[in-house]
This record gives sequence, C-alpha cells and structure tokens, in this order.
Amino acid sequence: MLGTFDVENLDKLLKDFYTAVGIRISVFDENFRPVTEYPREAPRFCSLVRESEAGRRGCRECDEAACLRAKKLRAPHVYRCHAGLQEAITPILVGGGIAGYALLAHIMPEENYAQAVNTACVLAAKYGADEKRLFEAVTQIRPRSEEQIHASVHLLDAVASYVYSKNLAAWKDEDISKQIDMYMRQNLRGDLGSEAICRKFLLSRTKLYQISLRSFGMGISQYAAALRIGEAKRLLRAGESVG
Repeated sequence: MLGTFDVENLDKLLKDFYTAVGIRISVFDENFRPVTEYPREAPRFCSLVRESEAGRRGCRECDEAACLRAKKLRAPHVYRCHAGLQEAITPILVGGGIAGYALLAHIMPEENYAQAVNTACVLAAKYGADEKRLFEAVTQIRPRSEEQIHASVHLLDAVASYVYSKNLAAWKDEDISKQIDMYMRQNLRGDLGSEAICRKFLLSRTKLYQISLRSFGMGISQYAAALRIGEAKRLLRAGESVG
C-alpha cells in the first residue's frame, strides 16, 4: 500500500502539537521513511550522536524497530531509544491499513532523572561523542513527569486519528488490501477464513498472507479476530450508553 500525505497541513498540525505539548513530533511513512517533523532541528544531544555514521545508523535502525513494533501492536507504546532517551510511537491507521507512524522523540523522564542522564550519556558515548558535551546537551532537554509523558502519548494517538479523519494521510490508489479490509468489516459475521477470502479476491494463500502482513501487520485470521473483538467492544460500549 502506498500512502500519500498532505505535508503542508500536516506541518501545521505538528507545530500546533509542539506548541501545546513541547515535545518534538515526527511522522514516518509506511516504509519507515521520515515525512515531516517539528521542530526541524533535533536537540543538541541527538546532533552529537549523529556526528558519526554509526550514530546515524543507530537512529535509523531504532526508528525502524519502533515502527515495526507499532505495526505489530497497532497501538501506541513508550520505549527507550538506542541513545537512552524515551520516545513514543503510534500507527496512523487509514481504512484498516497502516499508512504511517507518528512519533514523539527526545524525552527525558523526571523520575530517576540522574540515573536517566547517566544512562543516556553512557549509551550515546559509544558512538564517539565526548561525554562532557553529551552531559551538557542531555541536561538541556526539559524533563517530563510520568503523568506528562502518558498524557502526551494519549494526545499523540489523537493526532494519528486526526490525521486520518482530516484526510492528511490517504492511499494513492484503491488497492486490493483496502478492498479486503472493507469486505471484512462489512461481513464480520460471515466466513472470514483465508480460503474464503482467497476465493472472493482470486488470491493464492501465499499472496493473501503477504498482503495481510504488509497492510495489517498480521495474518488474515488474526486480523479477522481483531476486527471482531473491536466490534464487540463497540457494541458493549453502545449498550452501556443506552442503559
């Protein structure tokens, strides 16, 4: 699936997010490539890490690993980056498929701050940067409480939903994966086994698995189960609101 982004309006959204939250935010496409970010300049600490090729490679591999986890989880999660800073990521879902990822970067925790600073300096120093300069740079990053970090992650997830609802991310072409997703959502009580889907869309089991893994982050049976669980939760919530 090939995603396209309205970068001009996406930039405005990221700027608004940063103005409100004060944490750098980035958007990656489905192939884990940067689309845009705000602010444009990374913190001094990250610039020091990226002075070496090994540091730049570490950043790329860390971002890709985070995207892969988000693709599998299909939900936001917080993690520690390769250089010791906290980050958070969530998938941008469009029509059941993943068009990209929104990422919060360069967060220092308020809790156990001294230990977090030491860990970041030790991990970053392996890329050749001077530890004194790293210490000065990492202490320039404003620390956040656990409560602030969790609140920011919730807002990040809301940003991802807004990107979809306002058509800031979309598919370039109407493709087979979107058709499969629409069919499954409309036939949750029917046969959504791999054989039935293969017959419906004239696909081999291997091809269906490849499409499902790439677009939904899991096999077709797992995705059918996830859709049904999501619908069951929706009905339960609706029942509670009616009662």
